[in-house]
Formats: sequence, C-alpha cells, structure tokens
Amino acid sequence: MKRIYTILVTVITLTIISCNKETATTQTEVMNSLLTNKNWYLDYSITGTSTKSYVGQATYFVTYLKDGTTKDSDGLMGTYTVELINNQSQIHVQVKTANGNPLEVVYNIISVGETKLILSKVSSGTPTALYFTNK
Repeated sequence: MKRIYTILVTVITLTIISCNKETATTQTEVMNSLLTNKNWYLDYSITGTSTKSYVGQATYFVTYLKDGTTKDSDGLMGTYTVELINNQSQIHVQVKTANGNPLEVVYNIISVGETKLILSKVSSGTPTALYFTNK
C-alpha cells in the first residue's frame, strides 16, 4: 500500500510540474504574438488619481517587433522579452538613452488583446497604468 501511495504522489507531482511549465511558456507565447508587429499608441495614463489623455493628439507609440527588438516614437531602440515572473506577465525592455546610457524598464502586463494593451509600471513608488490601442 505504501508503494502505491508513493507512486501516486510522484505521478501527481510530475503532472503538476509539467503542466505549470507548459502553461507559462504558452502564456508568454500568446502574449508575445498579440504584442508584435503593431504600433501601440498611448491613449491615456493614470497615476494615482491623475489621468492624462492623449486621444486625438500626436502621441507616443511603441512597436514590439517579432525579432525581439523594439522602437518608439522618441527614437529609442532596443530589445524586449515577455516573461512570467511570480505569476505576473511582464515586458522587460532594454534600450540606450540618447546619451548612450543603458536603461531597463519593466512593465507589468495587465491586459493584452488584438487592439488594446494595458501596462503598469512603477517609478518613484507610484504605479502608472498605461492604456494603448493600435490603429
């Protein structure tokens, strides 16, 4: 009886571990496919209780390319990866600033779809939600 119990626990453990790895990989692959090869235009941002709207204005946009590179309307170019860290989907962007300094920005992916993207980032302790659409 003890041997059957040990085998059962081992099989269940292996099944759970196998499923978790595949789910994380599948999740990042799906998010990456939804992000890539689109110009994502910033419509508005919310920091605390302050909302800034950019609708109808020449605004910031970012493009995540299928080859893992990124570029934005400010002229910054770099690389990005979509990762799952502590059950939180994230975009890790590495660019060089205009004066050549390396910069890494981490965005939490709140939601991503065919036409809408919601990211969150923390700078100076206050989270900012960024709402994008592709046009």
